[in-house]
Amino acid sequence: METKKEIFAEAKGEGLDVKVLKEILKLRKQDKDERDEQESLLEVYLRAMDAPAPLAQAA
Repeated sequence: METKKEIFAEAKGEGLDVKVLKEILKLRKQDKDERDEQESLLEVYLRAMDAPAPLAQAA
C-alpha cells in the first residue's frame, strides 16, 4: 500500500492526474465484456440526461 502511495505521489509530481490513473487501473482489471457493458450503460445514461424532460416538451 505504501508503494502505491509513493508511485501516485511521483506521478502527481510529474504532472499526471492521479484520479485518471486510478480509473485506468480500475478499467484494466475488468474483462472486455464488463468494460463494454459499462461503456454502453454510460452512453445510454448520458443520452437520457441530454434529452429534454417530458414536462419541458409539453410546456
